[in-house]
Amino acid sequence: MSHKIISQLFRLAKQEGAHGLVIESGLDHLALDYHFPDGAKKSFALPKKLEKELLDSLRQLIKVAPGELAAKKYCKINDKTHGAAFYVTILSGTYGEKIIINLVEKKPRLWYLKQLGCSQAILKNLSTGLKMRSGLILVSGPALSGKSATLYSCLKEVNTHDKNIYLLDERPEEVISGVNILNPTSANWDKILQHDCEVIAVGDLDQDENLEYAVRAAATGRLVLGAITADNVWATFQKILALPLPLSLKLDSLKIMTSQRLAKMKRQPRPRAKNQRQFIALFELLKLTPTLKKFILDHADALETRSSKITDRFWKQLATLAVKEGFVPLTAELKRRRQEGILRDAN
Repeated sequence: MSHKIISQLFRLAKQEGAHGLVIESGLDHLALDYHFPDGAKKSFALPKKLEKELLDSLRQLIKVAPGELAAKKYCKINDKTHGAAFYVTILSGTYGEKIIINLVEKKPRLWYLKQLGCSQAILKNLSTGLKMRSGLILVSGPALSGKSATLYSCLKEVNTHDKNIYLLDERPEEVISGVNILNPTSANWDKILQHDCEVIAVGDLDQDENLEYAVRAAATGRLVLGAITADNVWATFQKILALPLPLSLKLDSLKIMTSQRLAKMKRQPRPRAKNQRQFIALFELLKLTPTLKKFILDHADALETRSSKITDRFWKQLATLAVKEGFVPLTAELKRRRQEGILRDAN
C-alpha cells in the first residue's frame, strides 16, 4: 500500500506543477507540503499510523538505509504510468525525520538564447561573449532558477561542427549531438586540458575544485561555460575572488557573469495547449570591463582586509561603477517586466 501512496504523491506533484515536496514527522501526524516555483505551498496531513511503513518504503526506493541521512541524493522512479527524477535530502526533525524532495523537471527541448526572455541588451552581450575564443562565462542563480537551461542554451549556441566541445556534467539534462560528455573529475579535467578543444561546459561549479579548474582552463585559450549556485552576480564574483589564484589570472579569465530568477507570467492556461510557458526568467548580466578590472586591481587591498567597513565600501563602489558601465540589476529588470504587464504578481 505504501508504494502506491508514494507513487500517488509524485503523480500529484507532477499534475499540480510542484517542484518539490517535504515530508516531516509530526507529533500526531505526518506533514506533507508541496512547494511551487512561485513560492506558493499546499499542505496536507497523513495519518501517523502510515509513518513507519511509508518512510521505510521511501528509503527502500531511494536505497538509503534506516537511520541514515542523505544530502541531495539523485534518484529516479518509474512505474507503468509515469516516471520521476529527483534529489532527496533526509534530515533529523523534531519528532522524527524530515525528507526534502526536489523534483527534476524534464525539459521538452533545448531553448535558443532568444527564447529565454532576456532583454535585448543582455542577449547582445551574451551572444557576443559566446563568440569569444577564450574566457569564462558563468551562469548563476539559486536552486531551481533555470540556470541549467540557460547553460545548455549557451552550449547549443556555440555547438558547431568545427569545434571540439566537452561537457563535464555528472547528470546531463540533455545529450547534444557532437558534444563529448564526461564526469567532472580531476582526472577528466586533466585529460581535457591535455587535448585540443575549443569549448568546455560545466554543469556544476559549486565545488571550489571545479571552479578553480574552470578559471585555469579559460586562461589557456579556451571558452569555458559553467553553472554555479549564487543569489546574484556579486555573490558569484565573490566566489571567484575567494579562489587561491593570482588576482590578475582570475580577472583575465572571467568575462561575463549572469544571474537569473523565475517569475510567473500573466497568462491564463489554455486547456488544449501543451507545454504552455507559465514562467519567464529575469536576468542580470555583468560584463567585466577594463574599467572594472582596473578598479579592482587598484583596490586589491580591500579584498585582503579584515575590516568589514572597508570591504562593504569596496563592493558598493564597484556596484556603482558597474551601473555606469551598463550593468542592470535584477531589481531593475523586475520593475521593467512589471511595467510591461508580463508578470502575474509580485515575485
